[in-house]
Amino acid sequence: MVGRKITRARERGLTLIELLVVIVILALASTVVLLTAPPSRPPVREEAERFAARLQLALDEAITASKPMRVKIDASGYVFEELEPQTTDAEDQKERWAPVGETPNLARREFDKRTTVTPEIADAANDNARELGDDVSAEGETDAEKGVYAIPLDPLGAQTAFSLRFSSKDGVWTASVDDGGKVTVKENE
Repeated sequence: MVGRKITRARERGLTLIELLVVIVILALASTVVLLTAPPSRPPVREEAERFAARLQLALDEAITASKPMRVKIDASGYVFEELEPQTTDAEDQKERWAPVGETPNLARREFDKRTTVTPEIADAANDNARELGDDVSAEGETDAEKGVYAIPLDPLGAQTAFSLRFSSKDGVWTASVDDGGKVTVKENE
């Protein structure tokens, strides 16, 4: 054995290039899986949570600025409005509501087309006014019959309790406000 060279078979391992190619292939495959997977949160939940967050912002704004505000809800969306200062004209004593302009987060928002929204208002004063016929518009229809709901946001913090039920094929979520102004979102079963 003296004088003979022992030759080993060349040990083969992964080169750096091969390793990088494998990592790129895995990254592309995982990207395809993530892009084709359904969203982790249904759009109806996001819509309910977005409304709740914006409503909480409007309630806080009404209280801190001490100004009357309301949320006006119709079939296609909602807008937060504030009461404009009254003019001194004797002929124009009607209240004027205008969309909140300073805060973009309180601008009009359209509901997702796949979502149905149903307001539920628990207000004994409005119910009594409707029964007495005081809540009738010029055309003879109430706003609720037209599908438009105007819910006041009290600057003193005593809130009219109401809830919005957001429903779609992905589920049903409810955004609620109690009479103390606490905003909650929960899934309906």
